[in-house]
Amino acid sequence: MFSNPIFFQSFNNIIGMDWDSSGSTTITTAALKVALKSVDVGIKVVGGKGEHALKVPDEIRSLEGKFNINPGELITASRLVAKVDNVALQDGHRLYHHAMIIGEDGTWAIVQQGLNPETKYARRYHWWMETNFINNPHEGIVGVKGDGALNMVSSVSEKARSTIIDIVSQDLNKVSRDLATVKAIIRNRGNRSILSYINDEGKDWEQAYYNPRLNVIINRELNINEDALRRARGTYNFRDLLLTNGLGPSTMLALALIAQLIYEAPVDWNDPANLDPRRFTFALGGKDGSPYPINREVYDAVIDILSRLVDSIKRDGGLKPYLRHLARVAKRLNLPVDLVKPTY
Repeated sequence: MFSNPIFFQSFNNIIGMDWDSSGSTTITTAALKVALKSVDVGIKVVGGKGEHALKVPDEIRSLEGKFNINPGELITASRLVAKVDNVALQDGHRLYHHAMIIGEDGTWAIVQQGLNPETKYARRYHWWMETNFINNPHEGIVGVKGDGALNMVSSVSEKARSTIIDIVSQDLNKVSRDLATVKAIIRNRGNRSILSYINDEGKDWEQAYYNPRLNVIINRELNINEDALRRARGTYNFRDLLLTNGLGPSTMLALALIAQLIYEAPVDWNDPANLDPRRFTFALGGKDGSPYPINREVYDAVIDILSRLVDSIKRDGGLKPYLRHLARVAKRLNLPVDLVKPTY
């Protein structure tokens, strides 16, 4: 359930969290962790915000013997999910929260969150155990969509992933020469031109292009961790490459640029965020007055409609007529959707 971003968003709104509060992730999972710790219902939460995320391996091991789990596999999955959203997907949000929900039968989901230090927006990443980890792996990414990102786990980047594995197997001097060529291209073309080169031609580059990792290239030195590449030699798949110690965002970005600019393997630079919480949670206004104050009469009317809807569905077993009626009522309410905007 908690791997489903719509369910999770609905759940934390039911317990009183505002849609634009980062606590809608951190506090909700922390409350679940505390509540489930004292009851035996076959589900536990490990990890959490900040230093609690670092305790995931030990907390997983503590469940061995109580749950039917393989601790090693769960620890690897936890680490890989974190590496994907920190390294393979670079959207400007730095992870600071990582919670794993584990069932007694070994099933698991992961909910983690990052914060963009520039926009001050948080973004939540949802995972389910049936993921393949490296090809469109998320159940959903909840947040305000940005203009761009490095997305090495997109199906668009499939050829680039294979190319990067080939690059890593090359002599380190060859990789260094390729990186020098990439840097020369960037210097010669200038900031705006390199973005045009990497992305679709013909766009209006007078508009700001937001990609924090490309800003790293422009404003500071682009580096590769040579020790990490040495450790990665002999790696045959992208999953194992991500698990290489020391292989971080800068190295991945450099490899992605080499793959695209030198070897012409396409890389996906589109932001994969696909669920804006504003779509679901501000039909009735917010307790903080944003995007507009709660109208108690509308609030009570909606509760009454939903209550009667549930009763009718239980009685008649038909769902579609009531959903159509609900849509008509929502249209008549004429909610001021033009005022819907994020708050800090």
